Formats: sequence, C-alpha cells, structure tokens
Amino acid sequence: MTHRHLLARQLRALRYALGPRYYSPGDPAIQTVDMAYSVYKLPHSQLKQPPIFQMHGLNGSRAHWRRINRQLAKRGSRPIIAVDVRNHGETPHSPDHTPRHMAADAAAFIKYHKIKRVLALGYGVGARALMTLALRNPGMVERGIFVDMTPGQLSKEITKMSIVFKTMLDVLPTIPKKSTLSEGRMFILPSFAKIMRSDLELILIMHNLKKTTSGFAWRTNPQAILDGWQDTLVDFEKTIEGLPPFVNETLLVVGTNTGYVSKDNVETMKKYFPNLSVEYLESDDRVHLDQPDKLIKLIVNFSKG
Repeated sequence: MTHRHLLARQLRALRYALGPRYYSPGDPAIQTVDMAYSVYKLPHSQLKQPPIFQMHGLNGSRAHWRRINRQLAKRGSRPIIAVDVRNHGETPHSPDHTPRHMAADAAAFIKYHKIKRVLALGYGVGARALMTLALRNPGMVERGIFVDMTPGQLSKEITKMSIVFKTMLDVLPTIPKKSTLSEGRMFILPSFAKIMRSDLELILIMHNLKKTTSGFAWRTNPQAILDGWQDTLVDFEKTIEGLPPFVNETLLVVGTNTGYVSKDNVETMKKYFPNLSVEYLESDDRVHLDQPDKLIKLIVNFSKG
C-alpha cells in the first residue's frame, strides 16, 4: 500500500460521527457539513509539516485542481488535502453559504482530524473562506496562499454575475426530463451563452448539470449561493471588520488581467494580512489554468519556509 493510500485510509477512518456537527468560533453556533476531500501524498512528503489545505472557487470543485495538486505533491514536500466546499461537487448541499460558514467547515475538519495547523491555499471564494479561517482562528493556519481574491470590493460587473445563478434556478425545471445528459446540456446552452463572461465559465456551468432518477439537478446549490451573495461577493469585508490581523506570512497570487483584484484591493488586504507578498502572473482570473507551472513553483517555494 502506498503512503498516499495509507494516509487517505487514515483520514477516511476519521469520518465524522453521524448527526449534525457544530463549530463555534466565538459566535453563534454554525452547523457544519462533511466535506468530500482527496489527499495527495508521495513517499517524500513530510508528515511533520502542516499539510496544504485547499479550497476551490465558485461553481468549481476539487477535481479542477487535480493536476495542480499532483504536481504539488511531486515537487513539494507537503501532503495536500483538497476539499469540495459546501454546496459544490460531492459535498452535501446546505441552505447556508457564506465564507464564514465555509471557514467553519474547514475549522471543523481540521479539529476533528487532529491536524494542528495547515497552510491555507484558497482560490476565489475559497480564498475568502480561508481568509476568514485565518482571521478568526489564526492558531489553525501556519501561512496562507490566496489566488485572485482579496477582502476588497469587487467590481459591479462581477457582483452582478448573480444572474448566472438566477438563470440556473429558472432553466432547470424547463429541461425535458426524458433528455439525456448531453441533450440537457445542449438545451440549456442558449440561456447561458449570452450571459457568461468566457467559454471556460460556460463549460463549468454545463458540467455542473447532472442527470438524476427524477430528471436533472445542479451539482452546486444556486439558491444557497444567491442567499449568501451579499456576504460572499458584495460586502465580504464587513464580515471580517474588527478582527485582529493575521500576522503570519501570506502570499497573494494575481493574474495580470484579472477583474477580481485592483491596486486598492491589495492595499485593503494589507490591513488584514500585513505580512503580505504579492506575485503577478500573466493571466486572467484563471491563473491555475493559464499558468499552472509558474503557480506550482510559487506555491512550492512559499511552502518551503
């Protein structure tokens, strides 16, 4: 049995007990969810080092980072734990969806599996979840790497993309139930082609549709995402105001053509993460797809310290 399989089996053996679990970071109790996860580890991985704990972005899943994670395990020295955040991928749906709830899921996972600290690696909304974890529970986070996201204000163009999730709700009941999955995806294509910002985002939406015994469903939970939109995308900074800054080393990786990070955003982030380094890569807001090798090198080098 390989070391990777052994670690995966050990983690599986620590499955949460049946029933709801609650984690309270000094505020009203939050019901957490049992996140689906994958472990990446090779024989040279150093188990004494905090593992890299990774959260993906909106409408994504841990599968989208599989290639990155395999290379991180190969080139780096730390094991990687990649999760599907609540309301995404193989993780159960929940009516609550904010960075605070996702941070509570991460904290519950870390606490239950008796992991002392992690190197937090978050992309997009997953980055905001792990920023929240670092600020509310700094003892759980050794360092942080955040990709294409800060606590700062996002542009109206981005915050108005809630229309995508409204369209997901509207179009789902109109798909003919007897359609195949391929036919269902072709049926919804015109509804999203006119509102998506890129072909890649359109593909993500198509792949989020799944076939069920009763018809069709979304892998994501659009209603929960819409209900948490204000705290997640519009007024995120208000949810962390007043928290002490996270003083450990932090790396922000930004695509040069991203619409998610401005110079003002970087200055805002320094208020909460004063020990911040910023690296720019030639890319839009999908650095992990446009510049995977350079991103991997940055993460490996940062994780060596």
